[in-house]
Amino acid sequence: MAKNPKVLVVDDDLSVLESFNMILGIKDYEVKTAKNMDEAVAAVKAEHFDIAFIDLRFYGREEGLTILAELKKIDPAIACVICTAYASEKSKIEAVQLGALDYISKPFMMEIIYDLVERAIAKQKK
Repeated sequence: MAKNPKVLVVDDDLSVLESFNMILGIKDYEVKTAKNMDEAVAAVKAEHFDIAFIDLRFYGREEGLTILAELKKIDPAIACVICTAYASEKSKIEAVQLGALDYISKPFMMEIIYDLVERAIAKQKK
């Protein structure tokens, strides 16, 4: 039997972290959360994740792209998705250039999250 996908969620909003935990828990995915770049970097250095969902804005600053770049330096195979309520074409292009699997706007449907996890797993199997 295949192992459950390991998912990292990076967001400074506790309610978003709890929502991801609940959504991903329905599918029995292994979930770890981080509230900032230091926690996210430490998590990825400590273990492998199949995918990371990263908020674009942290305390009003667009720090998510920096977090994406740092995680990809540590583990180039990790699939990263930028999640934001403040979507812009500029940040979307930058996210893709940094290697993001996708860029999604909040709020989003559970099915989108599940689809992204499955896409990340399929991409890693190739």
